[in-house]
Amino acid sequence: MTTAADPRLSARVAALQPSATLAMVQRVNDLRAKGVAITDLTAGEPDFTPPKAAEEAGIQAIREGKGRYTSAAGILELREAAAIHLKNDFGLDFSADEIVVTHGAKIALAQALMAFGDPGRKVLVPYPSWTSYPEMVRLAEAEPVMVKTDSQHCPAVADLEAARDDQTVALLLNTPGNPTGVVIPEQRLREIAQWALENNVVIISDEIYGTLVYGDAKHFSPLALVPELKETSIWVGGMSKAYAMTGWRMGLLAAAKPLAKKIAAIQSQLAGSPCAIAQHASLAALTLGNEAREEMRLAFEKRSRLVFSALQAMDGIECAKPQGAFYAFPNIKTFLGLTDPDSGRTVRTGDDLVEILLDQDHVALIGGRAFGDEESFRISFATSEDVLQQGLDKIAARLKKLQA
Repeated sequence: MTTAADPRLSARVAALQPSATLAMVQRVNDLRAKGVAITDLTAGEPDFTPPKAAEEAGIQAIREGKGRYTSAAGILELREAAAIHLKNDFGLDFSADEIVVTHGAKIALAQALMAFGDPGRKVLVPYPSWTSYPEMVRLAEAEPVMVKTDSQHCPAVADLEAARDDQTVALLLNTPGNPTGVVIPEQRLREIAQWALENNVVIISDEIYGTLVYGDAKHFSPLALVPELKETSIWVGGMSKAYAMTGWRMGLLAAAKPLAKKIAAIQSQLAGSPCAIAQHASLAALTLGNEAREEMRLAFEKRSRLVFSALQAMDGIECAKPQGAFYAFPNIKTFLGLTDPDSGRTVRTGDDLVEILLDQDHVALIGGRAFGDEESFRISFATSEDVLQQGLDKIAARLKKLQA
């Protein structure tokens, strides 16, 4: 049987780390299978259904026999609708032939990294970051260079410049961010974009949560703030988060035409054309689903206030205000070294607290180690207000029990 130690495996596969978020989801499923009731705050998946127009369009596409291969870059009608979406929602001017429809935003990011990755090349990854970023960089045979962000989880030009060298080819940027929910402010983002342009650093801009912003926060794309970046950099989005179309696996990638054609060529060899039925559903979502999208955004905004207010009321917790996406990333450094009297476990990291909460209170969260910050943990508010309140109450009660 082949194992990770098998010498026939490539180095990049042998060293590959599994997704910590998916591992926790599996643990939750295993506990539920045993009859344990879990308050689940792990999901990076909206608890809504897609816009009805999208579902009906998918059904109609099946009935009309449209489940056939398409071009590698996706059907023209969807790429045209995506171009309008990028203009209206992100202020970006891309034509349909500069857009590639992909098998989810994750594959869009991976293919963008493949376009620039080579042994010896480096990609800057500000952290806390999504768990898959460094692994995807390694799969593209480049080296991830992790760059710590400030107290508000925003990267600074000075830190990016300190991490850059002659082998740096790209910056993997995510705003609004997973796991922090932070939106990089306009001026900071403009500085980063200008720095990237001046230093010939490609920005791979993950804006999958770009239309999910709350309160006074406003999302900007670095490619819109410094339009010259359109010729060198890559925008990535998709249907999974704002349109609740996770299982439909529809991503969108935009780049200047020569680069878009190269990435479409990668896709043609790697995976072929995206699911035709999901493409037709996505076309309907982009053209007819924005009212449903706004209803979801407003629900997430209300939940973000509930979560932030509850965290602020917990003595010792520090947390940047979630301004987008559907996550909060509280820091528990003041609790490190304390012991839980019920389990006898000492809290040395955020992951330790997560384990205690799962075992003692049946609350499921994601520890911060997976995102690059061992003093924190991630809360997802992609669930109902009742479930959120129950989980937050249990977290607060557990923290009060910790003893020196």
